[in-house]
Amino acid sequence: MSRTSSIRRPAAAVLAALVISCGVPLQAQEADQLLQQAREAARQDRNRASADLFEQLLRQAPHRRPELLPEYADQLTYSERARQAVPLYREALATGAVDAPQRQRLLKGLGLALLWSDQPGEAGGVYRELLREQPGDLDAQRNLARALSWSGRQREAIAVLEPLLQQRPDDREARVQLAESQQWMGRPDLARRTLADSRLEGDEKAARLRDEGIRSTRPRTWVDAQRSSQSDELDIRQWRLGHEASLADGRGAAGLRLTQLDFERGDGTDDVRLTRPSVFGRWRFSDAAELNAELGAERIDPRGTPSFDRWIYASWFTWWPGDQVRIDFSSSRTTFDNLRSLRQGLTAVQNGASVDFTPSERQRYNLRLERGIYSDGNRRWAGQASGEWRMRLKPEVWLGVRHGRQDFEQQLDNGYFNPDRVRVTQATARLQHRLPAEAGPWDVTAFLALGREDAVPDGSKPAWDASLAIGRQLTRDTRLEARVQRFSSRTQSAGGTSGFERTTVGLRLEQRW
Repeated sequence: MSRTSSIRRPAAAVLAALVISCGVPLQAQEADQLLQQAREAARQDRNRASADLFEQLLRQAPHRRPELLPEYADQLTYSERARQAVPLYREALATGAVDAPQRQRLLKGLGLALLWSDQPGEAGGVYRELLREQPGDLDAQRNLARALSWSGRQREAIAVLEPLLQQRPDDREARVQLAESQQWMGRPDLARRTLADSRLEGDEKAARLRDEGIRSTRPRTWVDAQRSSQSDELDIRQWRLGHEASLADGRGAAGLRLTQLDFERGDGTDDVRLTRPSVFGRWRFSDAAELNAELGAERIDPRGTPSFDRWIYASWFTWWPGDQVRIDFSSSRTTFDNLRSLRQGLTAVQNGASVDFTPSERQRYNLRLERGIYSDGNRRWAGQASGEWRMRLKPEVWLGVRHGRQDFEQQLDNGYFNPDRVRVTQATARLQHRLPAEAGPWDVTAFLALGREDAVPDGSKPAWDASLAIGRQLTRDTRLEARVQRFSSRTQSAGGTSGFERTTVGLRLEQRW
């Protein structure tokens, strides 16, 4: 190459940039030079620079928009601006002036942009459309499974991947995807079996998933300390120690818990100690059914009176009729968290059912019903409906609303919360974030609910609930978490103070072995 030509090329680039910056329409030769620069940047994986050059070219040569739009959208996608690329792909598809190969290329680009901009539900529809036109497209099948999995539809993703692997058993990428969906579905036993395939030898992602699966099923021990202060002058201190071991490669689990609670009046005139050893277990019968259960014996030691025992239990059966619906049936027998009820040895048997509906990765709804049968002859009906909508992914932010109600058959004076009826309506906000990046050692969870409580008697008053938990991964197998929570429906009026408030602080240390 001559010295003269080497000078001419950068001069042309500078001239093109000056023309563009001045807003002057480009001549055909100048536009072609800029297009060459944009494509050269794309070939060198300088996608952000390439996208910026395409943007300048489209602004100065708008008559070439139909020709250049697909390439511009591709470079936006590959430069972490996939959300901006989505409407451009849709625009190119809507022109109707594309042949079958061009249409399929645009659909692939649109599906990828939707996936990378956290819209997997919409991406799934695009890949289904593409597969109707090209049933044998392997990339489209894998990406459809990926879109379903990222939408929380693990069984649907597995239904796409298993036939693909029957036809192409050497497809390592699809096999790793299958294991990932099995793991996220709550079946680490199946994921471990899938990852044991010799055809995945040397695959880095398979090795990472295998390691994560092993870690998740290792035994774990935790200790938890908590203290609550209440507006009724009751302090509650709680210690919990637990150990859990996995069964059948994570298909089930079993363990022991030891809980001690000290209830003490603020002036020191009364206290009760409750000690509860318990055993618990979990078993996944199938992809669609799981049972959890706990059984314990409580020793209740009130000051100045003999100790006595109460059997307690908690169990719930979960059924997933599909990826979008979860149904739980629960039953439990518990004691209460106040001095008067504990001294009387009161218990409550509570039977309930709940339904969770998750139509997409951006919205979720819950309906819960419960019937309480108290040992003092009282009865309680309770229900709650809630909905949440995700506003952001990083940090993950959900906004929602919930409405709950309780009705008691009798109004007694046995220490527990016992109005004739109560209604609570609140707006909610929830945040989850990991710091300093997605794989960072810190995690933050926050929750806030604001609204009103209408009780009969006691009237209407503001009610709010706020909590914050901050966790730190100290080592690969050790995690420490600190938390604080405050609930209040307390208010003051000319007639005095009414309502209730509680502040709780806690610390938890967990170790995997």
